[in-house]
Amino acid sequence: MDTAGSSPWWQRVWVRAAAVAAALLALALVFLAYRNPHTVVDLANRVWACF
Repeated sequence: MDTAGSSPWWQRVWVRAAAVAAALLALALVFLAYRNPHTVVDLANRVWACF
């Protein structure tokens, strides 16, 4: 039977590390967007032009 706490410790560590890395990447992207808003507006205009 597979229960919630039965995964090996190294798998839990990798999943947590991946989650932390994804959160830090998202924060970095938001920070860069605030530093250069013209790039974000340009990207939004390019995406909007696809529709």
